[in-house]
Amino acid sequence: MEILAVLEKQLRKSKSLFEVEQLILKAVLNLAQIIMKQFLESLDDELLRTSSHDYQVINSQPRTINFCFGPVTFQRRYYKDQGFYLDNELKIKPRKRLSSYFTLMMAKIAQTTTIRNTADILNMFFDSGISVDSVMKAVHQLGPKVRQKTIINETQSEKRRIPYNLVIEGDAVAIKIKNHYESVHHYQVYEHYDGQKHNCHNFFSLGSHEKLETRVREYLDVHYRLNDQTIFLGSDAGPGYEPYRMLELVPNQAHGEYILDRYHCLRKIENTMGQHEFLTCKAINAVKNHDKEKLTLILDTYEAQDLTAKQREDLIRLKSYLGRNWNYIPTTKKRGYSDVGNLGSIESSHRALTYRMKKQGKVWSFGGAKAMISLIEARVNHELESSLEDILKELTSLPVTSTLDLKADSRIIRSLFKKTKRPSKGAFNGEIRVDAPVTSFIGKINKHYK
Repeated sequence: MEILAVLEKQLRKSKSLFEVEQLILKAVLNLAQIIMKQFLESLDDELLRTSSHDYQVINSQPRTINFCFGPVTFQRRYYKDQGFYLDNELKIKPRKRLSSYFTLMMAKIAQTTTIRNTADILNMFFDSGISVDSVMKAVHQLGPKVRQKTIINETQSEKRRIPYNLVIEGDAVAIKIKNHYESVHHYQVYEHYDGQKHNCHNFFSLGSHEKLETRVREYLDVHYRLNDQTIFLGSDAGPGYEPYRMLELVPNQAHGEYILDRYHCLRKIENTMGQHEFLTCKAINAVKNHDKEKLTLILDTYEAQDLTAKQREDLIRLKSYLGRNWNYIPTTKKRGYSDVGNLGSIESSHRALTYRMKKQGKVWSFGGAKAMISLIEARVNHELESSLEDILKELTSLPVTSTLDLKADSRIIRSLFKKTKRPSKGAFNGEIRVDAPVTSFIGKINKHYK
């Protein structure tokens, strides 16, 4: 209570709410640094009391670690043949200056904005001196561990559910890796009812498509009981996401219904026949009504136009695309599944990846891209916070109970609220010589007034 009394007394001297907030924040951060310093040094004292009699203390040396509330410098003992006992027990690596919680914050911010912006944000709020290289190292370190945690969570389930309208959608996004482009494969598994998605889970992978398909199959086997269930599958039928390949994801005891993505299908027609708006609208309506005869007539009419060689090639590809996937064009409603709704939500879920990893001239290394994708995957699955906490708790430990006695000395609290003043430099010594040289500035003044 004494702390609150001193706090209130100091705040009453403030002239604005802005100054009040600034003082409180400064005091809380400084107090947190003092508490952490006392806590770590008390741990070192506790280790001294509980250590073996063979341990010989050589000296005490300082170490500085950046915590989320600022840098903390504390003293710890160096033992002969044992090194720094406190560092070893807390699993603090040599030359490591960032705390585990601060590293967690870096990873969380870095997967939503650029590495440079992450460093700027942290330095703006905490004045921690974080470099871009430190943020990048944190991402490279935690990305693979988060991915392992995500895969472990996928293989664990308390109870297998009987799904209602289970949907699997797949698509790929290209990102730039140094001097070439690489595909990021993406699958989304969810249940669709009441007009919403439920139990949605996303799968991302850089390059390795087959491994990602294996993860999807294992996820279905662990989390769902599929006996004569109908699974709805959707994609744009592009490379790697053809109907036959998507249907291979369906377990033997279930039935699969593949639906061609309506948006991509209609866009291919518009891109091919865009200059003839009347025929384009007719072709789109024929596809929506699943009228093959009418569509054939429209495409033949378009082919009779004065087309260039490229336009004819595009038309051939369009006919081939529609012919291969004609049986998969009807929507779920036309197939008798009125409560499933339209598929294609995976397009909007790409944004979590594309907003962070595409455009603005972004170029990635393979390791950096893989680590960032792992963090993004955990975030869209609402597992990033828990995964990072579990990983960082395993990297550190607190083996002893400290007898820390935090004394709320009013003098310490008052010092936290004191405004920092520039130290006085005192009076400056100097002289103005009467017999200064004629060429000097003072000499010229004397000559002028003589």
